[in-house]
Amino acid sequence: MSTALGGVIALPATAIAQEATADNVEVIQVKGLRASAAENLNQKRFSDSIVDAITAEDIGKFPDKNVAESLQRISGVTIQRQFGEGAGVSIRGAGLDLTLTTLNGQNVASTGWFVLEPAKRSFNYELLPSELVGNLEVYKSTQADLAEGGVGGTVVVNTRKPLSLDANTFYGSVEAQYQTDSGETDPQLSGMYSWKNDEENFGVLVSAVMQQRSLQRQGNEAFWEWGAGPVAFEQERERQALSATLQYAPSANLDFVLNVMDMQMDANNTNYALWLTQADTTWGVGTTTAWIGGDGSGADAGVQAAGPLNVLYYQARPREATMKSDVIDLTMNYSTDDYSIKLQVGDTGSSGGTDFEMVVDDGTGGTPVNGTYDFTNGHQTWSYTSEQMAAYDPGSLAMGTGSAFNKTPKTDDETYAQVDVEFNVEYGPINSIKTGFKYSDHNTTSRQFFFDQVDGFNNVISTSGLGQGTVDVGACDYQIMKFDADALKDWAKASIVGETESLGSYSEIQEDNLAAYVMATYQSEHIRGNFGLRYVSTDATSIYYLDDQKTSTDASYSEFLPSFNMAMDLADDVILRVSAGRAMARPQYVDMYVNPSPIGVNDDTPNNQYWVVGNVGLKPFIADQFDLGLEWYFDASSMVSATWFKKDVKNFVTISEYSATNAEVPFQGTLRPDEQGWTVQEKDNGKSAEIEGLELQYQQDFDNGFGAIVNYTYTDARADEMTFTDMNAVLSDSSRHSYNVSGYYEDERFQVRVSYNWRSEYMLRESGSYGNRLHDAFGSLDLSAVYHLTDSIDLKLDANNLLEESSVQTGNNNFQTNYSGFARGFPLYEYEMARRITFGASVRF
Repeated sequence: MSTALGGVIALPATAIAQEATADNVEVIQVKGLRASAAENLNQKRFSDSIVDAITAEDIGKFPDKNVAESLQRISGVTIQRQFGEGAGVSIRGAGLDLTLTTLNGQNVASTGWFVLEPAKRSFNYELLPSELVGNLEVYKSTQADLAEGGVGGTVVVNTRKPLSLDANTFYGSVEAQYQTDSGETDPQLSGMYSWKNDEENFGVLVSAVMQQRSLQRQGNEAFWEWGAGPVAFEQERERQALSATLQYAPSANLDFVLNVMDMQMDANNTNYALWLTQADTTWGVGTTTAWIGGDGSGADAGVQAAGPLNVLYYQARPREATMKSDVIDLTMNYSTDDYSIKLQVGDTGSSGGTDFEMVVDDGTGGTPVNGTYDFTNGHQTWSYTSEQMAAYDPGSLAMGTGSAFNKTPKTDDETYAQVDVEFNVEYGPINSIKTGFKYSDHNTTSRQFFFDQVDGFNNVISTSGLGQGTVDVGACDYQIMKFDADALKDWAKASIVGETESLGSYSEIQEDNLAAYVMATYQSEHIRGNFGLRYVSTDATSIYYLDDQKTSTDASYSEFLPSFNMAMDLADDVILRVSAGRAMARPQYVDMYVNPSPIGVNDDTPNNQYWVVGNVGLKPFIADQFDLGLEWYFDASSMVSATWFKKDVKNFVTISEYSATNAEVPFQGTLRPDEQGWTVQEKDNGKSAEIEGLELQYQQDFDNGFGAIVNYTYTDARADEMTFTDMNAVLSDSSRHSYNVSGYYEDERFQVRVSYNWRSEYMLRESGSYGNRLHDAFGSLDLSAVYHLTDSIDLKLDANNLLEESSVQTGNNNFQTNYSGFARGFPLYEYEMARRITFGASVRF
């Protein structure tokens, strides 16, 4: 696509292919880095709203292997990584939970595989292969015909259609990925075929992606003041995605598109840890030799940072996990000279969670150790050597039973229907009026089942014969013994005779959402844009068990969301943009669950139990936002721009926290003897926040094969200090500074891109034991190269995190904190992040 609103941008001749259709209408196909960069600029330039885009370089060639990692190259966009891979997107400092991502304009049901992952309105970037994506649009300003949910912004993922491609288009790819943490090399296969008939009114596109990944992450974790230790996480991922698109256009005016997609991932995983508990838990100076945030006495004692060790404690948590999402979507488009109609209906469902979880603890109950710890240098270090750690064998492992032996399945389902009608009019500068209606029925559940075991089961097993050498652990060069996780699971499964649901953990949200809008677009000689109003209504029900009886609590709300966008041509190559509007995002499901969620139970950390109480009556996040931007397109594929933005956001979810005894908390499971007392966290709407910032962008093609894309974003995301329990007056996931620098070179045979993406420190916040902490600044150096062996065959090389940057997270309470790892500056968590290198070959014709 090279035209928009009558404007045409010439793309570099070496980077595009042109063909003539039966009607002699020229179609420009995007091919190559330079053409992709120019097309991205083209979409931005001729949009009515504030939009950035990422276009696939060719069939199956999205710029990055992970879609979220491509998005981080857009100004104002930062990402969070889960186990080294992009998993969540934050736009303009508003946080992951306030970004809406849609697939072809609609939600995709999503459930996480990780046992601690809460139920959220998230898009699972780990599940979506980049090979299936045609392009991305990132809307930073709101407009009435966009689905509500993007307070930070809205990401629209678009897939391809068969009638837009040549008949018998084929793409296939074979790749191998190596990562430095596991030392494994894994296969990745993908393929796509598109066909259409001679009349070019019916087409079929099918695609498939299959990937394996042997993931391993090493790090240090502290649950203080109890203990800390080197840990490891291993996972065998098997991901596959199948999709089919059928398109039928019986006339030039009518078009039907059926999209069917099935994405799934097996994600079996095991946590390993060797905990080293600290000896001084007397809440006094004792034998502690150093303190953080105090002197070890009085009201400003601070937290222990160096001193003697107490015991070694081995632990492993083998799990089996899955994640599946499917989509079926039917879209009809009908147009005449006077109006157009779009009808879209569909259903999306997801199931996932942890299907099996067990824990095995040190059979000794803890082996006394003569050693020390020292956390004063910002890292966790121990005098106990790697050789000593690697040689430690507890001799036996004790399996946790009852609530520690369980599964936690989740489901997420949505059925939707939407109709949009656009009328072409001539009311002065107004050239079209668009109106529409959408209804969706959404249901999500989170459940827990305890496995019933045969009477007389001996939960202690000898380590003899289970050893599999050592596993790398810690943020330094440590190893500990590795025991056969599959053998442990087989042993545990043999004891299962049934399962019992924990009714106190049953959580279900039923939502009925209704939206209607009207929007006008306008255009004069130098001005274009849109304005409109969207109405949204939500009826929500939280379903749960109380005294073993199923019950529910209802809530509802409605909002009007006005929007205005204007683009003014100050000159042929200079555009002034102004936008204003109101955006809305619904609260997260996990925050709406009325029934309490127990966290930190049977995790071998004393006094670490959280009783988290949600609120179905939470109000939606509301943001009044403003943008002012100036863009200079100094040649067909180059630009420089500056955009100021401001958002006033209200209804943030706050957590009130207090202590309670075991008798005061109606927990139905079994507690360990050392688990005495609870921290109760209750959720409600609280303070407002203000986000203000500046985006600077520069892009240039130097006409000699070289090009550069550079952007920088300053974000000041201020919140009231009482909004969060850590009392930091800054929003979650918000970095004050972020930038991306990309340089590329391309000729007829070779292309290479080098990118460095960096963000300053930011707050991570979770309910429960992992808590609120500060993530250090993080930067990733990435490289992508392609050699065109022939016109149809490419050799490819991708490398991520070349510098192997680590993830460092520290305590950051903004108040005096004693005897807790959440004290400011305490080194809570540190994880080594792998370098990933992918090499492969692809063929297309």
